[in-house]
Order: sequence, then C-alpha cells, then structure tokens
Amino acid sequence: MQIDLFTSEREYENINEWLLEYLWLTPALFISILAYSSYLATHQFPAFGGGLFLSISEQIANNGYQFPRIVPQYTANGVPFAYPPLVFYTLSALHGVLGVDLFVLTRYLPGVITIASLIPFYLLSKSLLQTPKRAGLASFVLAVTPAFVRWHFSAGGIVRAPAFFFSLAGLYTALRLFKTGSRRWIVPTIVWFTLTALTHPEYTVFLTIGIAVFTVRYAPTVRGFTDAALVGIFGVVLTVPWWGRIISIYSLDNLVSASSSHGGLGGGLGVVVNAFVTRQPLSGGISPSPNIYGVVLLSLWYAIPAVGVVYLLSDRRFFLPFWLLLVGGMTAETRFIAVIGSLVTAVFVLDGAVPWIAQRIEPVLSRQHTLTAVLLVLSLLGANITTLYVAGAVNEYEGSNSMPSFIDEQDYDAMQWVQRNIDPSAEFMVVGDAAEWFPYLANRTNVVGPWGVEWERSSVAYQWQHTAYQRISTTTNIDDLNKNIALTETNPDYIYVPKGVYTVYGRKHKQQRAFITELNRSDEYRQVYQNRGVVIYERKTDVSTSDGG
Repeated sequence: MQIDLFTSEREYENINEWLLEYLWLTPALFISILAYSSYLATHQFPAFGGGLFLSISEQIANNGYQFPRIVPQYTANGVPFAYPPLVFYTLSALHGVLGVDLFVLTRYLPGVITIASLIPFYLLSKSLLQTPKRAGLASFVLAVTPAFVRWHFSAGGIVRAPAFFFSLAGLYTALRLFKTGSRRWIVPTIVWFTLTALTHPEYTVFLTIGIAVFTVRYAPTVRGFTDAALVGIFGVVLTVPWWGRIISIYSLDNLVSASSSHGGLGGGLGVVVNAFVTRQPLSGGISPSPNIYGVVLLSLWYAIPAVGVVYLLSDRRFFLPFWLLLVGGMTAETRFIAVIGSLVTAVFVLDGAVPWIAQRIEPVLSRQHTLTAVLLVLSLLGANITTLYVAGAVNEYEGSNSMPSFIDEQDYDAMQWVQRNIDPSAEFMVVGDAAEWFPYLANRTNVVGPWGVEWERSSVAYQWQHTAYQRISTTTNIDDLNKNIALTETNPDYIYVPKGVYTVYGRKHKQQRAFITELNRSDEYRQVYQNRGVVIYERKTDVSTSDGG
C-alpha cells in the first residue's frame, strides 16, 4: 500500500490554512464570552423585560400546543397572540416536555445564541470584505458594540437572539447566492428567511433589506431578481400558518398596527442623522454624569464608524454607506445599524486609518507594527466599553444605568407572595417596569401596560396604554394616582408600588418617601405586604367606576 505523501502534505496545509483563517474570529468570540460572563456576574436577574414572552410560551403549553387567541393578564382584557410563533413553541416544548425553568432560561440562553451569531456574521464579513483580517476585525467591533449586547444578552434576547442568528445566516447565504450565481444557495436562503420571519418581524425587515441590496449590487439581472423574488414568495407561503392566522382571527389591521408602533417602518431617519451627523451615540441618549469615563469611551467608539462613512464616501465606495443609511432609515433600530457600522469600521481602520498613520510615523514604527498598535488600542477600548456596559456601569437615558434589571430580589419575593396569597381573580396596577414581569411571576393581571398591545387592531390602543402606564408609574401623590387610575377606566383591587430606585421604560426614577407615607395614612388604601423594595396596597374604596380597559 502506497501513501501519496504529496496529497497528505497538501491536505495538511489546507487544514492549517483553514485554522489560520478562522483564527481571526477568536478575538470576537473571546471578548463576547468575557462580556457575557460579566453580564451574568452583575445580573442576578435578567436585564429588561421578558415576562410576556414566557407567559406566551406557558399559555401555548397550557392550551395543548394550539394557538391561543389571547394572552391573559397583560392589561385587563389580555393582548392578542399575534407574535411569530417559532421561538414560543420551542420554549413551550422545553417547558412542557422537558420541564425547563423558563425564567432561568432568559438569563442564560440569549447570551449563548448571541455569541454563536458571530459565526455567520464572520462568514458574511469575509465574503463581503474579502479577507479574514477585515472579517475578524468587523466581528470584534460588533461583539463589543453596546447595541449588540443590549438587545440580545437581555431577557428579550430569548426571542431576539435566535432572530439575529437566523437573519445573519440568511444574509450570508443570500450574499453567496447573488455573488456566485449558484442556485444551490437558494434553498438555504429560503430556510433562513422563513425561520427569521417565524421568529421576529423587525429582523425579517432587516434581512429583506439586505437581500434587496445584495440583488441590486451583485446580481442586477433578470435571474438575480427572479431568485430574490423566489426567496420572498417561498418565505410568504411557508409563513402562512402565522400571518394567515392573524388575518383570519383578527384582521390585516393587526399586522399594520404592529408595524407602525415603536417608530414604525421608515421612522429611523432621525436615528441615522443623530448617529452620523450630530454624533449622538447609537445606544441612546448619554448622560454626561456621573460616569464621564464611560461617556468618553462610548463617544470615541461611535465616532469611528461615523468617520468611516465619510472616508468611504470620499473614496467613492458607496455600497456600505448606502446599505447602512437604508437600514437605519427603514428600521430605526441601532442593533441593525451596528451590524453594518462594524463592517464600515473594519474597512476604515485597515484601509484608511492604519496606512495614514503608518505613513506619518514610518521612521518610528513599521506598517506591521502600526497595525498591531492600532488593533491593540481598539481591543482595549472595545473591551472596556462592553464590560462596563453589560455591568450597568455606563450612564444613559438621562442618567439611568445601562442594562438595568426590571426586577430585583424584593420584586421577586413580592410577586411570589402575591401568587400564594391573593385571589387569582384580583387585578393589580403595577408601578414601574416590574409590571412587565408581574403577570408571569405573580400569575395575576396587571391592568395597564403597553407590552403586547402593539398587536391590537388600532395603533391608538398601544399609544393609550403607553401613556397611561407612564403616568401611573411616575405619579407622586394620591390625588394624581386616583386621577390617573380613573383615566384608565380600570378598577384594580391592588396597587404595587416600588420603594427606592426603580425604572420606567428603562429610565431611572426614585420613589418619593412622601408618596409612600401618604398611601400609608390614606383611608383609601390598606397596606397588605411590604419588604425592603416593594409595598402592596389593597384599594379599600372604588375610585374608578368603569370596568374594562
């Protein structure tokens, strides 16, 4: 038996080349794992809200895995179950069949899927930017960008992280389809598009824009547009069980209403202008105090892609800036802008900044040493930003901490007490963002809150709930409380009031001690529970005369 040493050596070289190529992905994976570990270490409870998603999943399991019509306990009348169902059915199976604790899952699963999403992003970057070095840098930049961790590590990432993974995988296969012209990529693109559409509408819009942009850029032919149309047609047909159900049970107006909430399609031009003209950070309004160190770091970080866009436009390389502006203008979502901004940053740093710096300090450092120094500075800057951000050490939204948890140990204990001691038919008015978790953890109705209301037939319903919830959650005296409850046309049996610092839409508020004192002295409210962070009052008289909501 003869061994072909030449073939074996060539295979060995190919393996080494493959390992070296994907070695560029390891910094992004490493920093993302580090950031996720920091998030877990600093968050006993998951960041932001996810209770509605878990309530939906339990409702599906309790409904014999049939589509529930209404998700109860979120508002007095419940909210429609009109969300794309894929993840909810998966969670229902994990909970109903395997007995997985969904609340614990919201803390761990989103981060794992988010880290895994860097793999399709790296493949996409390598195909777009043509070198592993650029792709590795783009992946690292994305991994440390606050919008990436904010929306996907947090509790809502239980739905958003899978959608992000699916959309990035779909972008990669779509790019291969239109760049190579090989139709072997059309089936994977249809699969990823369908999975995205059955997971989250906003990520479907992001993927659709990417497919359209790739078609125009790489395959502006009859065949290219036919392939794009086939992806869309098959995606629409395969998602009939979702959107067909919404139209048959509710109406087309429910889909239209959802698309017009949260800024709506086409509502992102202001976001793009703020990010790249007025240089406002993509993650939201940053407070200049008290953490000036975090503010400076974020400002520097977001200045890089802004300058990168200018560099690409001046170099007449319009594709990435056009794609970025289109995504920003259509979605208004910084998490999607950050994806393309990471590509822009990689091109700008390696093609523009490093050669420019090397040319001026060449007697001191070689070009390779300059590249190493620039990448080291970016790595340190990025690592500082992401670890500070996930730990809640950056101040944004008028001084509120980044990545806040909507509930803490006191909230959890109070909600468990409610579940054990309060009649299941009782209705609550919950003050603050703990309201999002309350129906799931307490298994009782919270009569006012905007979560899930975007799927109602009219967008007015969402705006009404949004305004009513904000008024209730920021009230500072009994007169205003009673007046705002009356305006909601609900008649809650109990009021759930946080003590100390709490959040409203992620923005920090501090409860007035005078308000708690006034409630304790009032003849209209009777305290039934208290711990260090929460007071619960029973309403002894009916302030509102109208039931419903």
